[in-house]
Amino acid sequence: MNENDTRSPGLRSLLDRLRSRDISPAEAVGETARKVEALPKELNPFMCVDFDLALDRARQMTTPTASELPLYGLPMSMKDLEPTADLPTTFGAAFVDSRAPRADGSLAARLRAAGCVIFGKTSTPAFGHKDVTDNLITGATRNPWNPALTSGGSSGGAAVLVATGVSPVAHGTDAAGSVRMPAALCGVAGFKPSYGRLPRLPASDLWAARGHHGFLARSIEDLRICMDAVAGGDPRDPLAPSDPVWDTAPPREPRGQIALVDSLFGQEVDRGVAALLRRVGDMLSDAGIVVKSPDIRWSDPVAWANVWHTAHEHHHFGETYRRNPELFSPSHAAMIEAGRQVGASDLFMVQERRSTLHLQATEFIDAYDFVLTPTLPRTAWPFDDDHPTINAKTVEYGPGGRWADVLLANLTGWPAVSIPCGFVDGLPVGLQIIAPWRADGPCLDFAQNLEQILTPLTSTTLG
Repeated sequence: MNENDTRSPGLRSLLDRLRSRDISPAEAVGETARKVEALPKELNPFMCVDFDLALDRARQMTTPTASELPLYGLPMSMKDLEPTADLPTTFGAAFVDSRAPRADGSLAARLRAAGCVIFGKTSTPAFGHKDVTDNLITGATRNPWNPALTSGGSSGGAAVLVATGVSPVAHGTDAAGSVRMPAALCGVAGFKPSYGRLPRLPASDLWAARGHHGFLARSIEDLRICMDAVAGGDPRDPLAPSDPVWDTAPPREPRGQIALVDSLFGQEVDRGVAALLRRVGDMLSDAGIVVKSPDIRWSDPVAWANVWHTAHEHHHFGETYRRNPELFSPSHAAMIEAGRQVGASDLFMVQERRSTLHLQATEFIDAYDFVLTPTLPRTAWPFDDDHPTINAKTVEYGPGGRWADVLLANLTGWPAVSIPCGFVDGLPVGLQIIAPWRADGPCLDFAQNLEQILTPLTSTTLG
């Protein structure tokens, strides 16, 4: 894969072709099928595909009103954590019945209503439980820049489809960075909107406010097109924002400055990534943006956040694991075992620390328009390596997660987007833009501005 592969025409171009009748929905599905067939098998981005079913659906889109739908005829993949009524939904887990569920999940239903033709389910680790994408059903999903490396997770399959040009946009989910991390490692954009902007039902806990739907795409413009088509709260979701228009932010005076930091939590950052971040800061300053680099080192939330995550896994899957441990990967099994040790007081501790962090972060971001960090502190690592290093120091994988700076936006519910910002040793690096609660539109506006500013870094490989 070369540096220009992710810069081919995107979603708007395809939708224009569909609306102008230059291509029919069935032909668009056929084009996508040919691209999938041409993919190197080792990339392995799918749990399942069904192009025959997709073609049947596409051929039915013949009514005059169908072409008026905002995503008319768009072939769309769904991460296999979203139920789809006509495709198997395994959640990446060998212990789940692989038959198609009886109903779509809330976002799958909205995408179909907007005109999408769902053709497949992209790969995920079991229930999206980690930052690499592999599972006991289909194996590992690898990075298109170097198949020896991970695509990231847990939306790794979606990132591969966008990075290779199979799809201009793909669905993902994000409970601890799972849209933004694979976007960064595969060199594409990934957006996690404010909690509740995209409905996530069915849900076992409507009050958790950590897991989000999102999209990966080759441009911010394409992300915005998807959000325009399907964003909006669900009346059944008690935490969904009530804004009538998803990208209309609450009134807020511009602060006139942004914060750019290696890590909000003092995590180790690869020297090459840190050098690239300094260059990004210089380019933003040259473009007239006031860039501040505050010295901030908050307490790392990963350990206590993992308490909730592991307890969740044990609550839902502990009994199945005890009966059939062979159906669980070592990493998922470790989470369930850790969750067995969690008590009620531990869960109250997590709620208190999350509240403290939210207040701390709210006070901090109040001084800035946006906060920028590396999406991940290093580039992609070997797909079979559970212990990547940064500056020769091993990053241990605690059950549930290890990357604090992406986790912040999940714990607060704030919007955050990852955009490509350059390369280190020929591998893509992502820049994370975090915005205040409900400032989804300004977040994408600023990211689109940065796309243009950073073009010299994203169109060539840095040594």
